[in-house]
Amino acid sequence: MQRHNLKPTLLAFSIAITLAPTTQAAQELTALQEVVVSATRTEQEVKDVSSSVASVSAQSMESQIASDPQQALKYTPGVEVQGQGRFGISDYNIRGTDGDKIKVMVDGVEQPTPYNPGATEQRHYPGTIEVDTLTAIEVNKGPSSTLYGSDALGGAVLFKTKDPDDVLVTEGNENRFGIKSSYTSADETFKNTATWAMRHDDLETLLILTYADGHETETHSSGADVDGSERGAADPADKEIGNVLGKMYYRINDNHRVGLVVEYYQRNYDEQELHYNGNSISYPGMGTVITYSDNYNKDDVNRLRVGVNHEWTMQSAIADSLNWSLNYQQSDSEYKNYDTTTGMMGSGERMRYRDASDDLIQFDAQFDKLAEFANSYHQFTYGLSYSNDKFALDNTDYKYDLGTVTAGSTGIPDATLQKWGLFFQDQAFLLDETLVLTAGVRYDGFKTTPETDEQFDTDYPSNSEDAVTGKLGAVYHISENFSTFAQISQGFKAPSVYDLYYYYNQGAIFEPNPNLKAEKSLAYEFGFRGYSNVGQFEVSAFYNDYSDFIDSSKVGTQDGKDVYTTENISNAEIYGIEFASTVNLDAAFNAPRGLYSKFSVAYAEGRDKDSDEHLDSVAPLTGVAGIGYDSVDRIYGGLVNVTMVASKDNWSDDSVDDVAGYTIVDLTAYYRPINDLTLRAGLFNAFDKKYWVYSDMESGYSAASKDFYSQPGRNWGVSLDYQF
Repeated sequence: MQRHNLKPTLLAFSIAITLAPTTQAAQELTALQEVVVSATRTEQEVKDVSSSVASVSAQSMESQIASDPQQALKYTPGVEVQGQGRFGISDYNIRGTDGDKIKVMVDGVEQPTPYNPGATEQRHYPGTIEVDTLTAIEVNKGPSSTLYGSDALGGAVLFKTKDPDDVLVTEGNENRFGIKSSYTSADETFKNTATWAMRHDDLETLLILTYADGHETETHSSGADVDGSERGAADPADKEIGNVLGKMYYRINDNHRVGLVVEYYQRNYDEQELHYNGNSISYPGMGTVITYSDNYNKDDVNRLRVGVNHEWTMQSAIADSLNWSLNYQQSDSEYKNYDTTTGMMGSGERMRYRDASDDLIQFDAQFDKLAEFANSYHQFTYGLSYSNDKFALDNTDYKYDLGTVTAGSTGIPDATLQKWGLFFQDQAFLLDETLVLTAGVRYDGFKTTPETDEQFDTDYPSNSEDAVTGKLGAVYHISENFSTFAQISQGFKAPSVYDLYYYYNQGAIFEPNPNLKAEKSLAYEFGFRGYSNVGQFEVSAFYNDYSDFIDSSKVGTQDGKDVYTTENISNAEIYGIEFASTVNLDAAFNAPRGLYSKFSVAYAEGRDKDSDEHLDSVAPLTGVAGIGYDSVDRIYGGLVNVTMVASKDNWSDDSVDDVAGYTIVDLTAYYRPINDLTLRAGLFNAFDKKYWVYSDMESGYSAASKDFYSQPGRNWGVSLDYQF
């Protein structure tokens, strides 16, 4: 069916030619016609989606000389990627919601729930992702549990790795090769990625190999290069990153296609922890009881994924197609922490071994059915999912001077997490496709079963619950150039192992609560879109209501110690507005051909409704403006981006200092001397601005150590990409 040709409204046309762009380059001015999957689990044009979805293509990542997801998403309004340094990317923040409340998936396979025990010797994060293997990153900005189940309380980030079709350029038999080399000065990293794709009759294969060798990410150049808490320079480190992605597809016949995927990522990070040298612990009446020196770390973080999938074109009454997959994923974070401790409580030279792992088995099946009627059609999507995740900790303390090897307390038990879900969605195209209605519902169950061992010997009961979530959305195409959209959606997050079973009894007592309920969210979103050959824009307003937030509270005293536990007590709200637009300046204002501009802005406010305190996770007002040029034949071009961030002066803890706002300028350019060869270069933070990101500062800092958390000063990057 084709939508009726309707004349563009004056309002839509006016906005399209006067407002600036999103993060898409000039060649992506038809971004509202681009296909996304994350919003409905089926391929849909963005303009038919009833919520705001951000998509970053492989081409955009390459143009930005992005070396990780943080750099790839840095111009995306309403999205913040947090973490750096030794532990790398920690989590994703979508409209003020972060941590384990955001679902992260690679090719539909869920990534580990972030685990941060608070101490500096261990983390377990979903950061093992190599951007050179990606064809797109899609971000669902709002509760997405109806689509993806637990942990999508505030949204979802979906990474899609390349298939052979993304590399091959013809429809026939061929071999395609590529080599990409890059260098980034901020961490002195050299990276090389080799690609091979092949099609021979019914067989398609893909192999991508990546290796990177670099150092720590620098702080601003004025950081003091000293040992101890007044250190301003980053701790010196050596890092190596390797990644292998292999895929194979075989078409058995017209109705059946099977596939195999193998992916392995490894990151080694050896660091001298100079900022911790000389730190000490003191108690009243006792003075200094322990002093730390000779601190260094050896880390090994890796992820292995092996999966099989089957595409079945059924063309039956119940479904047109069935796609199912079975994946095994092993994620492991191993940290070896070396130091020497002296004083009354010191034990001399030691090594604290900390290891966290997830062993995941995940099964997914999705049916799709297109049903046509006289004046409409319906895209039905339904299916099921099941996952079994074995989470385990292995903590061991080696005290070399004392000659002892003892089990280190983990604070939480090993556990098995089971999740299962059933979902159904109907996307209806009505009134000659001018009205698109999307309704979905999902049932999820989950169970967490703790285990006892030498490192955690207290037996606790299992935690289990179920949840039903739904969404209802609509898109109304007012004209060919203007549409409005709205959506109501629900989300939930099952309590993590840490939420349920964390125990601590030093100085204070923290009691587990295995009876926690799932956290819940309800979101409302309303927006407008405009699009034409001149440009495009999208503006959206949202209100997210969160309930049963898991938080800690004091419940009494025992033996002179305060006693705390976790409870479902907090209620919160986050609301805001986002705007993004792109203008082809030559079409709008008769500017030189190939000139385009872009603009985006994100504003949000959030508060804890119980305490009326601000939510620290909500980002300050952020805007990105830019102007770029592409030559008519795409041989050369460039882009200037100006990022403006307001100060962060609202904190739940009054002792946390304000974080100043900043403006930074980035410049990127490319040159293509021959069709298959592209040279790119970028100058970032061009005016050497000294600044801090709010998410690095929310725990507080001393004036002496402030420089240690600063972002890199002026830095640059280059890449050379040859495809043949």
